[in-house]
Amino acid sequence: MYSTFWLKKTVLVAGATGFLGGWLVRRLLDCGVQVVALVRSQKPESQFFMEGLDSRVSLEWGSVSDQPTIERIFKKYPIDVFFHVAYGADVHRVLEEPLECFTSSAVSTWQILDYLRLHRPKCISIISSTDKVYGGQPIPYREELPLQPLHPYETAKASQDLAAQTYGKIYNCPVAITRCGNYFGGFDFNYTRLIPGVVRSIMNGEAPVLRSDGRFTRDFLYIEDAVDVQLLMAERLAESPKLYGEAFNFSYGDRIEVIDIAKRICRILDSPFPPMVNENSTAEITHIELSSEKARKLLDWTPSYGFFQGLYRTVRWYRDYFSQDQSQAPQLAGS
Repeated sequence: MYSTFWLKKTVLVAGATGFLGGWLVRRLLDCGVQVVALVRSQKPESQFFMEGLDSRVSLEWGSVSDQPTIERIFKKYPIDVFFHVAYGADVHRVLEEPLECFTSSAVSTWQILDYLRLHRPKCISIISSTDKVYGGQPIPYREELPLQPLHPYETAKASQDLAAQTYGKIYNCPVAITRCGNYFGGFDFNYTRLIPGVVRSIMNGEAPVLRSDGRFTRDFLYIEDAVDVQLLMAERLAESPKLYGEAFNFSYGDRIEVIDIAKRICRILDSPFPPMVNENSTAEITHIELSSEKARKLLDWTPSYGFFQGLYRTVRWYRDYFSQDQSQAPQLAGS
């Protein structure tokens, strides 16, 4: 049952063709929301277009960092809530175009929040940061730790994060920040990421190859839980000005080595090929783990899924997706 908060709301989603953005649009439509989707370019391999979500929203073309586009949208629609989920974490893409990442993340956030401060001060904003902003500090990461980014993506997201904190705490704008573990789930077509990359290799009859030694640990959040987090943050901001400018961690808090995740996927798909290590990673944090204690205490947050339940659902989705064009495909173990 969805919260009555969303009834008759108009919501702007920047980054609707992204992994999180597509799932977010889908959930908002299920809630009966009028969704305005800001899309920079045609992206056929995205949930947004594959599932026909584009036909169910008010579609606006343009970049989140283009201020005239943003102003045009806010003048055209009575936006109640703004979700900034644009620009995903593709490590290789960011290394090749760091300025684009900074512009799409940090500059756009400064510009939009300042526009809202002056013209739409009651509009709720949820800014998607990342667990990577903490850098290589001792784990688990807690929100009171200083941000210590190094990689261009981390630096861009930390700047975006701090901008949102400023507008919330200094200008009293209804804005908050989410710092989530690695998202995973269906419709993620970035195969440089661990889970979709491993599944694709197995479905292609190949041994999955990890770019690290397999001993890195990551914290995760299944995509449907990640969408719930976005909606929950907006609802809580509407209730409590004390949350303005606050950042919250969201994850399962499971410290799992990537090699163990790859092995579990191999077992689920009954793969005869064990994962191989490559030890070719660059500029990545070795161990990441978040504490979600603040979110559980102040927001009463409880995830609907756990890591392994989410992993099974995700692998099943990819199994079905890749099987569409194959006469035969591995079956889920135990199914």
